[in-house]
Amino acid sequence: MPIKAITFDFWSTLYRSKTVDYTKRLLKLKEAVERGSSSTFLTEQFEAAVMLARETWSRTWTEEHRTMTADEWLAVMLHELSATLELELLAEIRLNMENSILTDLPTLAPEAKPVLADLSTRYRLAIISDTGITPGRVLRQLLEQDNLTGYFTHFTFSDEVGRSKPHPDAFLTTLKTLSVTPAEAVHVGDLLRTDIAGAQAVGMRAVQYVGITHDQADGLEDGTKITPDAVIRSHEELEPLLRQWDGRENY
Repeated sequence: MPIKAITFDFWSTLYRSKTVDYTKRLLKLKEAVERGSSSTFLTEQFEAAVMLARETWSRTWTEEHRTMTADEWLAVMLHELSATLELELLAEIRLNMENSILTDLPTLAPEAKPVLADLSTRYRLAIISDTGITPGRVLRQLLEQDNLTGYFTHFTFSDEVGRSKPHPDAFLTTLKTLSVTPAEAVHVGDLLRTDIAGAQAVGMRAVQYVGITHDQADGLEDGTKITPDAVIRSHEELEPLLRQWDGRENY
């Protein structure tokens, strides 16, 4: 069955995140919360509340297959601090968290744009991305700034669909929109547990991209080993691979 669609992860597949000064961000968040709550917190106390929010986010992502929003993240932190903020200030803090990536812009994988431009002439392309604190609306801004949105038919962001990878809905809702079956689609991503295992579970081929990071998780919690259908270091390797799978390697 010929391949008709390719879906891509966002983080560490198309984009490399920029190293940021988390100590500076933590201090700014602490100052805003103290100002809004008329309270003062020890640095260790505030750091512990932030760590709890991060751990809750990770546990929710892993166990519930969804990504907490910035509002939920802040609610966990503020509850731990027994702090209350006015809605207007809370909304301002949330917006600053969501948009913070726009001041520390991630970088596009150097070969990604020409490859996407080429692939889009022959395949239906989509993004399936877990979003973290940065929501899909902001990731769309990044794609628009780099003139990439026109190459994609659909965007699936976990904060918008309510499910994150490896939940089947993250993949199946995308394939339905693309009007293709799992056997007609390939997913490209970096994480074994979410991208590779999730795509393979619904019947897609899964390609692990290791050009930015190289996830080497041993397997799933039940001991199942995760083996990608292929591993690539550059997006330029994708087209030859697709030709091979389609039986067109001599064309």
